[in-house]
Amino acid sequence: MKMPQIKINFKPLFWEALSLFIVVIILHCMASAYHLYWKIYEFDSILHFLGGATLSLFFLWLYFYSGLFKPRNRKLKDFIVIALLGSVSIALFWEIYELIFKRYMVQISDYPYDLTMDLIMDVLGASVGFLYGYMRELEILKGEKTKNNEQS
Repeated sequence: MKMPQIKINFKPLFWEALSLFIVVIILHCMASAYHLYWKIYEFDSILHFLGGATLSLFFLWLYFYSGLFKPRNRKLKDFIVIALLGSVSIALFWEIYELIFKRYMVQISDYPYDLTMDLIMDVLGASVGFLYGYMRELEILKGEKTKNNEQS
């Protein structure tokens, strides 16, 4: 039995998400090597913001553009739901992971503040990601409309 072939589309948003992911990895490696999480007060928040944006772009690409799904609607509310649901889900799993396996990283007295800031920055980053993703969608729709007008 032959498996159906799925053609994955790497445009748009994939390369943006991958580029941001690489930036996050580099910054995290630098922060770990040079103890930047402890030396720079809100370095963790910057990475959560970038992580939220990265996840937002990735989930938008995966759902709307990769070719793996067949979305019926590509409206603003759909972009918001996919971006925020995907990003916040991963952010919550990450916070649970940190709570269980990295208790020594954050003092218990600081945990509520750290958790709140992490989730706020994740959501802010995801919001910027979905806004960028939706602006790209509007560009695509404008290009398709122009192409259709030229053909008729």
